[in-house]
Amino acid sequence: MGIGGGFVPIRLDALDLLGPRRGRRTGHHLAALGLSVTLADRADWRTDEVGPFRSVAFAGEQRMPWRRMRRVLDHLGDVGMARATLHPFRPGRVCLTPRTDPGSLLHDRGRPQERFVALSRGALGAIATEHRLSWEATSLLVFFLLHCDYRTAELPDGWTKSRLCDRVGLGWRRLSSGLEELRHAGLITLEVRRGGPMTLTLLARPALVAVTAAVPPKRPERRLAQSQARHGAGPAADVARRLLAHHQLPGPASAALVAALGDALATGTPPPAVLERLAAGGSLTDARDPTAILVARTRQLTGELGAARQAEEDRRRHQAGARRARAEQEADERSRLEAVELEHRWLAATLPELPGGAQLGLSPLIAARPLHVAARIHSACAELVASRPDLDPAELVRRWARQPGSPVGLDTKGVGPRTGADGPPGTLPRARAGPTLADRLRPTSA
Repeated sequence: MGIGGGFVPIRLDALDLLGPRRGRRTGHHLAALGLSVTLADRADWRTDEVGPFRSVAFAGEQRMPWRRMRRVLDHLGDVGMARATLHPFRPGRVCLTPRTDPGSLLHDRGRPQERFVALSRGALGAIATEHRLSWEATSLLVFFLLHCDYRTAELPDGWTKSRLCDRVGLGWRRLSSGLEELRHAGLITLEVRRGGPMTLTLLARPALVAVTAAVPPKRPERRLAQSQARHGAGPAADVARRLLAHHQLPGPASAALVAALGDALATGTPPPAVLERLAAGGSLTDARDPTAILVARTRQLTGELGAARQAEEDRRRHQAGARRARAEQEADERSRLEAVELEHRWLAATLPELPGGAQLGLSPLIAARPLHVAARIHSACAELVASRPDLDPAELVRRWARQPGSPVGLDTKGVGPRTGADGPPGTLPRARAGPTLADRLRPTSA
């Protein structure tokens, strides 16, 4: 499966969401952890669904017996992390619990206190396929990704193989086999002391965690780096030599590898970061064509870097659009409030007597507040003028103020026509000077 853009926010307490382990150490708990993260990695981020889901083929890809996978899916349904709908002889569907649910495997921004790891989309499957990892080794890789310190990529102090067996529910022999797979693939370093704690470093962490977008270089610099790479020189050639030395591969770097590295460096990512990311993909000891694998890893990394850059640009574009929309909304609100204030001034200058809160049918508590009474007068007059757009607004509001009530029943006999000096038909005129309605309604001090 190829690498897609973006990342999957996996909660660090994912193992706790699966509930307490029960019974013998059959590895069922560990399988549920690995399978749930794999499903999250493959799910559509818009719908949190995996479909079409072919259970037999999926179990084969994970190197997991179908019956074990079926039990894992049932367990994920029991704990509320996913729901599988399978059909005989036709594809089914797996729906992850939406990230807005507190029991979801995925982190949501609405729960800022949660800690999570940004799993690069497709990276786990690519590493498992390249090294042909068993489901035990893949699930252990997920466990270490969630539990190793993000700063040092080391498992915290105090872990022993016995404690690890109890935590993940895996027997001693199968745990040793899975650890040896990861160590042989160059994905971890491991030192076990008899009767003492173990020391483990997750070397594959840089290859599993989503990359951050680098500042893209200017076009002349980007073209120079790619041109030098095509001629087997420049930073790309240096990274290629160091990469071959890391994997102890003889001979000069191939043109395809140097060119692929040139494309990766053209994204603006520093050479040490590119080298670290590619080396974290694991050992090439058992590879039939190490150069082809390095080229594939480099192109995969270039795709991730491009996706990260696109995601960053989309985020900035979205933020800029949100800022513009917010500024326009605030400008419209200021304009509306200014217009209302000008209409209040016109009403205060036009009405010889202002009706009180009791006349307007307001409760005593509201009637004692000038701002609320002024708003009620303004809304009633605006409704009245809008219902009689062709009549003189000054005469309309004066008649209404003498007997406040519903604008529908107001007697408009003898009211003159509206003139052009009163503004657009159906709107209250505006005055830029004088007191507002609230000013006139406030009691004057002696």
